[in-house]
Amino acid sequence: MSKAQQKWDQRYLAKSQGLESEPVAPEYLQRQWRFLKTGRVLDLAAGDGAASIFLAKQGFSPVATDISQVGLDRLSEAMTKLGLEVETAQLDLEEESVDLSGLGLFDSIVISRYKPADGLWEQLLALLKPEGTLLMTTFNLLQHERTGFSKRFCLRENELLDHCAELALVDFESDRNQSGMDSYIFKKRN
Repeated sequence: MSKAQQKWDQRYLAKSQGLESEPVAPEYLQRQWRFLKTGRVLDLAAGDGAASIFLAKQGFSPVATDISQVGLDRLSEAMTKLGLEVETAQLDLEEESVDLSGLGLFDSIVISRYKPADGLWEQLLALLKPEGTLLMTTFNLLQHERTGFSKRFCLRENELLDHCAELALVDFESDRNQSGMDSYIFKKRN
């Protein structure tokens, strides 16, 4: 078990056993989920599943990946209590050898509070069906400036606006004052 996996497992173990209240999906996702293509959705770096729970309630079929099996177990337990379904896959997305191809294809991909390494983007694009959507809402450099949070996981200003020719920008928001979050929605070109 890697140090990163131990860290995240401990974080979820430190939370109360079970979920007294559901984790809250990112505000941007709650407002903009209708832009997502309905169907199978990948929740990348899902943690204990705030986005997956929210999307399942909207009729999506979520597949949640995370480094923490403890977080994924919490998600599975919450979904069972809600009468919803989720697939989970424990993966260390920071491993250079991580292979996402076994997850199948997706109508949409959601990334919350995580910034994939450059090498992971190619795999994500391969998983996204033509005309599929990708929603990403994560920290910008304000988070680093305020808290010392690793720059590796913070988006530079307008970083993804011209990220990939395969993606067309649908929506973009940047809050460099209060929340320190940048949010994007892309549609995959044919």
